[in-house]
Amino acid sequence: MAIPPEVALAITTRKAKYGRFADLKQWERYHEIALPDAFFGYYDTDGSPIRLGKTSATFPSTQSFISFFSKFFERLDSLHNFGPGDFEMISSEEVKVIWALEDQLFLKGTAGWVSLRGGGYYTEIWVKRDGDWWLKDLRMRRTYTRTSFLTAVLFLLFALFGVSLV
Repeated sequence: MAIPPEVALAITTRKAKYGRFADLKQWERYHEIALPDAFFGYYDTDGSPIRLGKTSATFPSTQSFISFFSKFFERLDSLHNFGPGDFEMISSEEVKVIWALEDQLFLKGTAGWVSLRGGGYYTEIWVKRDGDWWLKDLRMRRTYTRTSFLTAVLFLLFALFGVSLV
């Protein structure tokens, strides 16, 4: 089934907001693009959920996603870039989209000594509700992660001593 251009544009605009809301730390605005019970899952190159300290990066609701990442990103500067979406119309009310991703995270005040750069793909389901398109299911899988040397050392120490990142 072909994707109507207005559907692709509406979803692409909302995806742009997803990245902008994170980078500008506008966490409560995620309610503007995601259903309350949207699932957010972030996976490593081997397919296992990414561990951020003691937390497995899978969240069963928009609010649980916001609660965790609003704290996690508090001291980070970030930039999220997405490639063009690969759209598949499942039905007139549901669309699957795959987006390429590249992101950069920098711990504030470290002049880039503590940083992470990565890439991968988002696979998402968007559904039409009340005339608009809403994120229902997001699963990001990394294809690579590069960290600064200091970041790698800190992650190792956190893991050894069970330190939480938030």
